[in-house]
Amino acid sequence: MMPAEAGGPQANGGSGMATSTSPAGVDREVAEALARSWLLFVVTGVFWLVLGFLVLSFRPASISIAVVFMAIVFAMGALSAFAVAWATVGPMRWVALIVGVLATLAAIGLIVWSHPTLLVISIYVAWYLLIRGIFDVVIALRDTSVRGWWFTLLAGIISIGLGAWAIGNPDRSELLLLTIIGLYAVLHGLADLLVGLHYHGMRDELGVG
Repeated sequence: MMPAEAGGPQANGGSGMATSTSPAGVDREVAEALARSWLLFVVTGVFWLVLGFLVLSFRPASISIAVVFMAIVFAMGALSAFAVAWATVGPMRWVALIVGVLATLAAIGLIVWSHPTLLVISIYVAWYLLIRGIFDVVIALRDTSVRGWWFTLLAGIISIGLGAWAIGNPDRSELLLLTIIGLYAVLHGLADLLVGLHYHGMRDELGVG
């Protein structure tokens, strides 16, 4: 998803030849779309950070409170995935849409399910972290020229690790589950903020508003 570092064409002497570091074709289109949507990534990053710190500072009194937090996390995951889909083109748009739909269904499932058990919530969270982690790793490695790409990669790797661990250890406490999801939210928020600021800096290079 993340475009290569782009810049406008520069004249090479008087020969009429030009060199350019900007991507061409579809890559250029993706870069321009992302540059225009920089604020969307900054906003979702702030939301992720706020949510992460709230989750980490909360001590659940019941499993119902944990369900509410998990549903919000899934909804935020869907929002950020749809933001990626809106800002990009090609196969990554469809991948982002699928991730967004799955996260939306997970959020709805938690809300409409009457009194889900901790085991059910753990399975939901585990598989979401695993799938979303793979998605984040793919996005980060698509272009390592983006400022903060390693943060997205780190968040993805940690998400995959936490998801794999949670799948193998589903019978855990509400507090441990919320700690895992809170740490993920904070990392994801920092990554989105850094990437959004990078896209903001790309606007002048690409000549977009």
